[in-house]
Amino acid sequence: MSRRLIHLSLSQAVLALLLCGAVGESAAQTSSSAPTASAAPAPTTSEPAACAPALLPRKKTSSASTAARMATPSHSSACFPIRDYPDNRCMARQPLCEQDLAVGRTAWKYFENNFQPKTGLVNAADNYPSTTMWDLASSLAGTIAAEQLGFITPKEFDDRITPMLATLLTLRLYQNELPNKVYNTLTGELVDYTNKPIEDGLGYSALDMGRMLSWLQMLGCMYPKYVVQARNVVQRWKFQRMVRDGQLYGAAMDGATHKDVTMQEGRRGYEQYAGKMFARLGFDQHVSGTYSNAFASSVDIYGVQVPIDSRDPRVLGAYNFVVSESYVLDALEFGLDAENTPLLSAIYEVQKRRWQKTGIVTAVSEDNVDRPPYFVYNSIYAAGTAWAALTDRGANQDALKTVSTKAAFSLAALFPNDPYSAVVMNAVNSAYSPERGWYSGVYESGLGYNKAITANTNGIVLEVLLYKALGPLHEVCTRCRRVPEVVAPEVVASTRCAACAVSAAR
Repeated sequence: MSRRLIHLSLSQAVLALLLCGAVGESAAQTSSSAPTASAAPAPTTSEPAACAPALLPRKKTSSASTAARMATPSHSSACFPIRDYPDNRCMARQPLCEQDLAVGRTAWKYFENNFQPKTGLVNAADNYPSTTMWDLASSLAGTIAAEQLGFITPKEFDDRITPMLATLLTLRLYQNELPNKVYNTLTGELVDYTNKPIEDGLGYSALDMGRMLSWLQMLGCMYPKYVVQARNVVQRWKFQRMVRDGQLYGAAMDGATHKDVTMQEGRRGYEQYAGKMFARLGFDQHVSGTYSNAFASSVDIYGVQVPIDSRDPRVLGAYNFVVSESYVLDALEFGLDAENTPLLSAIYEVQKRRWQKTGIVTAVSEDNVDRPPYFVYNSIYAAGTAWAALTDRGANQDALKTVSTKAAFSLAALFPNDPYSAVVMNAVNSAYSPERGWYSGVYESGLGYNKAITANTNGIVLEVLLYKALGPLHEVCTRCRRVPEVVAPEVVASTRCAACAVSAAR
């Protein structure tokens, strides 16, 4: 981008120096001060606010004289324009109260403790050097939020993002196709679920890839200098098998036969969260990208029509875990629309009614737990049962039901005026370690804190705070006219043609 050289008189130069100091001082004060209370901004479809007027008057010049000025060296004592790009005045920022900032600083502790400088990757769970694309996306979300909210400096941000992108650019891919489901954060090696190197790999997750693409595009929006690097990362990925027939497909390596198997991935909720991102990038998602597809159904719980998926896990082997996470992430990132607004409201209302009926504070999601089996889907509905807590294979884990920290923060931010939001926040407000970050939640049964500490929980807490400051995040990028093409249009076009060939071959 060309820079405009401005000739200053002596008095203007003095003014510029004073302004430079004032801007720096103002920026420092903004990052450290806040009013005593704030409310989450409601999603908006209003026109963007006009940018602030220029600090110095500019004379009208012809295009020829402008070109001559731009090409002519001149002397100026004004500050280097480091902070003048990108111009983020289009991001109508709401200040956060000190309490919310303290929440964010606690969440950032996790990333201070679990960042691997050599690779730029972040551990998915505290002190365990392994991650997935979903967890890496949550780490990227947390890092972007930390810089935007002033918890780290631009230099600290760049020192984390630069090695992460370099590692993503060189990762060994599953079948030379897409990122493996799991990687070692210390080495960047492709590994299995026990963090041991595995030659064939485990497969790839379309849902994980959807979240990763969402935050790579957000990175390019808020930090345009990284657009090319992000696009180069994605340029290596081959989408032909993953996106076809308007749906998303994952892949897995069969451990017994060592054969690669693909299967449709995603059920109502998570399917649409990922599908919206692929559709935003230009991929055909006429099935996965809408909540009103042929598999949409509902079940009555406490008088609330809860959204479910009609596909039978006994036939297809994949459960529809109805949890808060996918619905809140859709709203936080893509905003509210005619489809997701009633569904999100139902997800919130049914959990409030369970509390009203039973006295059990309810904010459920999928979560790591601090004891075997270490990961549980605490569900509103799953496998034909309300309020089921299950493993991914359907084993009952009702004893490990929790109030989820990330679900509580997300629901409270999206429904700030409903009194139940204060109830869920009160349930988790002490569920943290000042030195390590937010715990995953609190056990319903009285077992105490669920002391699993993860990138996903702490990343989503930071994402929620960024939403409170800016509003729906992809809408901010649209408002600022910064929607980078992290997937080149020709890649999308060629993928559609290849997907037709794949479908015809089946």
